[in-house]
Amino acid sequence: MTAPSPTAPSVVARLAAQAARLEAATSAVTTHLTAALPGLDAEEAAAALAVAVPIPVRGAARYLEELAEHLAGHPAALTSRSSLCPPVLLRLTQVLHEGGHPVVRPGCAHCGRVRTDLRQLRPEGRLCATCDANSRRATCARCQREGMRISARRPEGGICTACYHKDPARLEECAGCGEHQNPVVRREDGRGLCVRCWNRPTHTCVTCGKTAVTALVDADGAVCHLCYNRHRRPRRPCGRCGQLKRIARNAHDGEPDLCDGCYRGPEVTCSACGRIRPCSSKLQGQPVCGNCYRRNRQGEPCARCGRTKPVNMRWPIGPLCMTCYNTVLRSPAECSRCGTVQPLIARDADGTGVCGPCVGFAADYTCRQCGRAGNPHSRGRCAFCVLAERVSLLLAGADGVVPEQLRPLATALAAAPTPFQAIQWIRESPNSKLLARLVTEDRPLSHELLDELPPSRNQRYIRQLLVHTGVLGPRNEDIERIPGWLEHELADKPAAHANLARPFLHWFLLRRARQRAAVRRYPASADRDLRRRVSVALELLAWLDQQQLALEDLTQEHVDSWVTGGASQRRYLVRHFLNWTASRRLTRELTVPSIPQQEPQALLDEDDRWSLLQRCLTDDTVPLDVRAAGAITLLFGPSAERLCHLTPNHVQRGGKHTHLMLGRHPVLLPPRLAGLLHHLAEEPLPGSRSLFAQATPGPRLLFPGLVPGKPISTHAMTQKLNRHGIPVRAARNSALAALAADLPSPILADLTGMHRHTAIRWVTYARRDWADYLAARAEDQQEGRR
Repeated sequence: MTAPSPTAPSVVARLAAQAARLEAATSAVTTHLTAALPGLDAEEAAAALAVAVPIPVRGAARYLEELAEHLAGHPAALTSRSSLCPPVLLRLTQVLHEGGHPVVRPGCAHCGRVRTDLRQLRPEGRLCATCDANSRRATCARCQREGMRISARRPEGGICTACYHKDPARLEECAGCGEHQNPVVRREDGRGLCVRCWNRPTHTCVTCGKTAVTALVDADGAVCHLCYNRHRRPRRPCGRCGQLKRIARNAHDGEPDLCDGCYRGPEVTCSACGRIRPCSSKLQGQPVCGNCYRRNRQGEPCARCGRTKPVNMRWPIGPLCMTCYNTVLRSPAECSRCGTVQPLIARDADGTGVCGPCVGFAADYTCRQCGRAGNPHSRGRCAFCVLAERVSLLLAGADGVVPEQLRPLATALAAAPTPFQAIQWIRESPNSKLLARLVTEDRPLSHELLDELPPSRNQRYIRQLLVHTGVLGPRNEDIERIPGWLEHELADKPAAHANLARPFLHWFLLRRARQRAAVRRYPASADRDLRRRVSVALELLAWLDQQQLALEDLTQEHVDSWVTGGASQRRYLVRHFLNWTASRRLTRELTVPSIPQQEPQALLDEDDRWSLLQRCLTDDTVPLDVRAAGAITLLFGPSAERLCHLTPNHVQRGGKHTHLMLGRHPVLLPPRLAGLLHHLAEEPLPGSRSLFAQATPGPRLLFPGLVPGKPISTHAMTQKLNRHGIPVRAARNSALAALAADLPSPILADLTGMHRHTAIRWVTYARRDWADYLAARAEDQQEGRR
């Protein structure tokens, strides 16, 4: 038996040269990787290279040399997303990405799909197999259609996909139905099954527990399509909004990647409604728009509310609709087994709530940033942490820090009781966009800065928000915003008109309005009346220009002709302007008649009034604020302005009784109405109209509005009561007429807070006409019974 021959010297030298070449290439690549990724050390880089390019692979040194040369010429290759690179870079970025390093995996140059097998290299980058096949288009040898994707080669030439699926050479007898079809899968015996006979395998999802067709099967188990999209689907920067989100449509034909929020689907004819709309879903294989898809989704009984609605999530508790799903996540409670505060997504045998980990359900709803349970929003964080981040981004200055002046506003926004609504407000509301624009101007916020903006609802909202949070000092906004409104109204008016309108407003109307506001005990909106008086004055001046008349030439005949020629009674308000011009000797003494006071026309029958009052006090289906406001109106008839400005301080509790302060003296409340007002005073109104918490000290409003710190508007309150069958004007007139029939005018004025002259007119009207009115109504009813 002969001994093995020793290795030839040439072979040893060749192996040593290969080892040195491999070591040099590995060292060069490691140097480039540690320079591009500061958080990556040399040992981790070498381990990643060993996985991406195993040493036994033939030509490993050559692959590493290509990689080193590419990294040297392209320092940003790990984050540029460019697929114009060696194939080894595709595998290396995958290994680094799985290791948690900040790299961006290259994708197909056409569709953007991230893969490690982009084999086809083009001038624009590497292509996946699908895009490569789409780029190789030609005329089909069978159907003769041009520009078709060639799927197979036949003796006559290349054929398209449609001809390939109908090719007789592919058809074979299905092992299930016996028909000649294209096989989509083969059984263990080698016989094929057509698409109708093949049942796709199902697994139990490790996240939601639902048994369905899986989208991913890995070491952790199977994951359904819904959970994959929610928790494991890769995220990339959206080409439209720029945020790191799930990509719904990959980039192609010059169009960027689009996330789920930006992608609307192709505009085709909806199979349900027949309109051409973006259709991103399908029903029975046909395109359908979003509205029709939601309308035709099949529902199941919800395990929590029992209503048959589309299923949004399947928990151990059972299928849940969207409303109950959000309710459970946003109201965590103490688990009956482990005692931790978690969303209770399961039930014990006795019906008590149990968290997911206690029943083996692998779903973590704990915020990774603050550790708070429930209220999940995005990327493992709760809505409160996301809201704090969005507030900082909204109010931060050029240096990235929230200015000291805006700290109270940032605190109030971050403490919003409904974080999801506050996040939506920051993202979508025009008010937040106006606030962001003011912050970016890098000027101290002030009332004067806001006065420079055109008058609008957004300007008024931002001003009140800044006042409510203490950023700006309070002022009588109903009066002080009139000068800014006038300047924008005079922008396109002649200079002569502006020279008259400005002193008329500042020296006459505003001076009197400020004097009245200083002594007024009850709130009253004067801005609408002031604007109407100025607008009427400007209309008169424009009419004089049309008639080629000077103001000093105005006569009584001209005034009478202009006042009676209008379609509405607002022209009678010109008497304020003419009184001012006469006192300044700009015109002669002119007379404009006052609008005669009209007596109340809308009145409720006493039976109808008491029936409505009984409904307000006992009907639980009516909203609480409507019941309280309706009952107060039906009993005491306060003005809508005074009703909306009620606070808990106006509700006074005694030993056994509760009183309401509408005027100088309290008025006794019925027990049921007192209970309604106590409930409004002690607990926030369900579905409160304001997004932000109480940010300044002081009593809370009983009827809050949309604007922070402001009550609901009188128009909104009137419309709300009318929608629930409570006619405000008729209810108020009937209540005041009933009180005036029993009380002297001084007592009526003290109890209701109205002016004494108004109280005298009501008492005079009630004692003169109320009895005749009731007698006439009673006579009409008797005739109707006959």
